[in-house]
Amino acid sequence: MITESSMQQAKRRAGDMIRKAGIRCSDQELDSMEVADFGLSNLFAEGAEILPLAETEKVACRIIALFPGQTEPEHWHEESKEIGKSGVIPGKEETLRVITGTLRVFIEGEPNTSESVIPKGKEAYYTCRHQIVLEPCENLTLYPGMKHWFQAGEEGCVFYTISTTAKDGSDPFTDPSVVRKTQIIREK
Repeated sequence: MITESSMQQAKRRAGDMIRKAGIRCSDQELDSMEVADFGLSNLFAEGAEILPLAETEKVACRIIALFPGQTEPEHWHEESKEIGKSGVIPGKEETLRVITGTLRVFIEGEPNTSESVIPKGKEAYYTCRHQIVLEPCENLTLYPGMKHWFQAGEEGCVFYTISTTAKDGSDPFTDPSVVRKTQIIREK
């Protein structure tokens, strides 16, 4: 859960990062940005700011802004139980492309990083320990069923995610505490 004022502050900060990255967006688009704390109530440690640019039944394009050290929790994309016009929707294939900053992507494979990058007390929920570091203009494609998580470097990170149909609400997370829809606390 986050407060309304914290959500607005995160939107402004992420919007500034996106615009400084050279991406032109309207105020209305930035206002529609999703601030995801994944129900963990620790946005600056585990969260993401997600700006949808396009979404159809077949493709999606988003910009994600991560604050310095902010981590999007470990998850994977599996076949959707929802039926689309073309039948069952397969798991999402997603390509990440860094615009500014450094993005550390963690996938299954030979461990090559220390646990020090994992949010404290969450070691059991971050099982992928093979790190790939992406710099501006570098891409990485994640395939359906591929478990992964990402984390911004010290300066934060802005990146595109271009994918097949996004059904993020049904993506499983390793941490059973994750709730995909952020709860907003209305302030008096």
